[in-house]
Amino acid sequence: MIPNNIGGFDRYIGNPTSMKYGYYYQKEVTLPFSKEKKRMIRVWLPEDYDFNNPHNRYPVIYMSDGQNLVDRYLSAFGEWELDKTIHNLINEGYKGVIAVGIDCPKEPIERTKELCPPYEVRKEIYEREGYFKSYANEYIDYIVNTLKPLIDNTFYTLKDKRYTGIGGSSMGGLMSFYAYIYQRDIFGYSLSFSPAFFFYEKEKWESILDSYKLDSNINGKLFLYVGGKDFEAIFVDAVKSTYDYLINHSFNDKNASLIIDENEVHHEKAWAKYLGEALKYWLKDI
Repeated sequence: MIPNNIGGFDRYIGNPTSMKYGYYYQKEVTLPFSKEKKRMIRVWLPEDYDFNNPHNRYPVIYMSDGQNLVDRYLSAFGEWELDKTIHNLINEGYKGVIAVGIDCPKEPIERTKELCPPYEVRKEIYEREGYFKSYANEYIDYIVNTLKPLIDNTFYTLKDKRYTGIGGSSMGGLMSFYAYIYQRDIFGYSLSFSPAFFFYEKEKWESILDSYKLDSNINGKLFLYVGGKDFEAIFVDAVKSTYDYLINHSFNDKNASLIIDENEVHHEKAWAKYLGEALKYWLKDI
């Protein structure tokens, strides 16, 4: 029997829907730091989730732009096809994963405020976007101190750092990388697709990384992906230089991975294409 409500999360069954596998639950919450305070939290449970067996627990990945994960009829930009990817991984013998998505704000500048680390951005970014107060630390602290305890107390999760990931694309990719170093005791995995590292001058970005004493002793995994076509081309150099920084600070292929596909554009279809590889990189050792 599949419950219609779990701890205040209502089961969502879209009609129409592009979701084929797993179970989808949602709950509206309040993010006190944001202009758009009311936000939907979407929890996707894998098809092998056993509602009657609390001993069968799952890794969890927290994702920005949560409306884009599994159903194109909910999506703002496109669909990651996460349900299909994890279905394929389960068939290959990997453990299922719980995905927790936080819907992004409707206003683009508000999304930038939430997902941009609180440091001085490039002059042209500042002039284009205008001055903005970053909510990134508050956003990450909300995940760590409010959302994660709620999820852990509601669903059958594996709570430790090793089993806790954070992910996103574009500004969300920047945020997930930053969250990994900002809350290094919580997140053991970062999935950063097309991360907007170019928001910062190279020297400024590296000084930020220096300030967190970033090296492989943090004990986790970083997965980076970037395309190279059209708008995506502006992301490439900063992603490459960030990966080089990691390698120069004792990271190796066991704890840092980079994929570049020069033929892919800045879109969920590209990120869906490499989602399976990114999750395998995390799950193969857990």
